[in-house]
Amino acid sequence: MRRLPVLPAALCAALGVPAVAPMAAWADSPVVIDGADHDTREAILDLLPDRDAPESLFDAERIAEEAAARALVWLRSEGYYGATVTPEASENPPAARLIISLGTRFSFEAPRISYEAETPNAEASRAADEAIALVRPREPARAATVLQAEADALAALQNNGYADAAALDRRVVVDHASTQVATEFRFSVGEFARLGGVRAEPGDVLRQGFIGDLQNWQTGDVYSPQALARLRRDLTSTGAVSLASTSLAPPDENGLRDVVINLEPARRNAYEVGVSYSTTEGAGVQAEWTRRNLTGRADSLTVSGTLAEMQQGVSVALTRPHAAGLGHAATWGVSVDREDLDAYTRQGAALYASVDAGTRLRTSTSYGVRLSADEYDDVSGTVRDAIVLSGFVDWRNDSTGFSLDPRDGSITDFRLEPTVATGDESLAFIRGTAEGRIYESFGENDRVTLAARAKVGWLEAVSGDPDDAPPDRRFYAGGGGSARGYEYNSIYPANRDLLGLTPGGQGMLEGSFEARWRFDDRWGAAAFVDAGTAFDDWSEAGDFSWGVGFGARYDLGFAPLRIDIAFPLDEDERTDDFALYISLGQAF
Repeated sequence: MRRLPVLPAALCAALGVPAVAPMAAWADSPVVIDGADHDTREAILDLLPDRDAPESLFDAERIAEEAAARALVWLRSEGYYGATVTPEASENPPAARLIISLGTRFSFEAPRISYEAETPNAEASRAADEAIALVRPREPARAATVLQAEADALAALQNNGYADAAALDRRVVVDHASTQVATEFRFSVGEFARLGGVRAEPGDVLRQGFIGDLQNWQTGDVYSPQALARLRRDLTSTGAVSLASTSLAPPDENGLRDVVINLEPARRNAYEVGVSYSTTEGAGVQAEWTRRNLTGRADSLTVSGTLAEMQQGVSVALTRPHAAGLGHAATWGVSVDREDLDAYTRQGAALYASVDAGTRLRTSTSYGVRLSADEYDDVSGTVRDAIVLSGFVDWRNDSTGFSLDPRDGSITDFRLEPTVATGDESLAFIRGTAEGRIYESFGENDRVTLAARAKVGWLEAVSGDPDDAPPDRRFYAGGGGSARGYEYNSIYPANRDLLGLTPGGQGMLEGSFEARWRFDDRWGAAAFVDAGTAFDDWSEAGDFSWGVGFGARYDLGFAPLRIDIAFPLDEDERTDDFALYISLGQAF
């Protein structure tokens, strides 16, 4: 057996050995480690690259030397500055081995902080001192702790108005006699900054008036990185620009520094196409064309069309971002569409206007108004024509972060729609829904997600008979976003058809539970249970139609491709033994 010289850490760095970049935890290394506890051996093995077993003494020597270099640098980063790592290689059979002697684990002394030239004010200085206190005396001298403390201290200085603050070379002294590590953090802070106005470069992409509306601070406020980050988010969320970066102009005569946004405009025309398929709802294609930055204030004109077995339609909408305050877009539109369901057939046109909260807002309120004229065919009841004026207000709290694949957090949504309808029948009513969703991930790398949702709806007549509400305003269950396994909007009180009443229920209850597994970065699976019912009396609310099923998921990068097979358990409601769904995004 041959013992091999180990490369010193400095030489590793000079040679570019990526010693501190951990490999995947499932990497398979043939190296055998002795002389350390189980956790240390596992941590080092996680750092080692995937290697085939050595086939010769030369292979074994090479693998052992590489492993020793990585192990020694990692041990020092964990505070074992006196550790020794001895690589060994044998020929019969070829094998690579590390003998580790940890020695004493070094600990921190109290950290110090110093500033070049200018010294920050008391508040910023105190915040920086609190940040470097992460380096605690007598705690293990981990390199990661030093780096985190330095980053936190720099952020503290910038958050307290020192926009030009920068970290200088830190001084770390390792005393082998006392086994102590002394750390001095060094910063330059520059001048204290207060914010002025905002302008864009180049100046011909967006109107200056619109750029000024995005200012989320008062002139003279202390510089805040969060304010500039929100400015960039508010601008890029409009879709009018593909890239936005910010910088500070030199101070003016009042000591204020304007914020300069450097823009890269997005393509003026955008095209989107989506497809979906299910055995209960058929195939569908959705296409959309958007003309961005129509008038120079990041507004957009969108023409969209849907061609599906159950629904066809065209809509045109003009959206003006931040027109109703930061994070709230104003939209005006017109639509013509047709629905062909088992319960009814509808064709109509609508005008609408709304104020819609941005998806990045955790707590938001949206509201709007809609005027529609509809005709109904193949429907029981007395409503064949209806002119409907409705409004809506929607309160939403979303802690998941906007995503087509939420993994943690919750969503609550409450919506009220006061409505006046006339035509064959006249009435006024309020339609309300409430929905809650919750997501929790756990396991290694959060590869398992449990998701649940519950939804309730009710229609209350203010004047007139709720049985005379237009069919599409009443409640139904069933379909890919409801109780999977059943026809879309097929679940409602069956006796209404027999009695010649308008289809649909006055109320609705739905619930779903889904377990999702991710096997790797692309493939996953799911199993689910759905329940749904629509009713006219709360005494009937417990009569659920149940569906169960399983599915596969494939991550496309921007959203998962969902393939579900669902089995309806209610023989009275089901029309097929199973239903297949293919679409983008999770079911909820």
